[in-house]
Amino acid sequence: AAVLSRRQLQVLEWVRDGKTNPEIASILGISPATVKNHVQKMLRKLNVNNRAQAVARGTGGHFKPAAADGVGQSPD
Repeated sequence: AAVLSRRQLQVLEWVRDGKTNPEIASILGISPATVKNHVQKMLRKLNVNNRAQAVARGTGGHFKPAAADGVGQSPD
């Protein structure tokens, strides 16, 4: 399974909730360009072409919450 960084997992969670890059940037206190960078890296790591596919793959059992903070991790 692909291993996403903590920040990529946070971004994936907001993408899953339907947030746009500018909305995610505001929530996380980073620039929209940085969010876009995280999304692009996440798509490559998950070997998908778009955000919907990333959500389907990233939430389809490949990752699970690591701790009470809700950030996912690879089950490996």
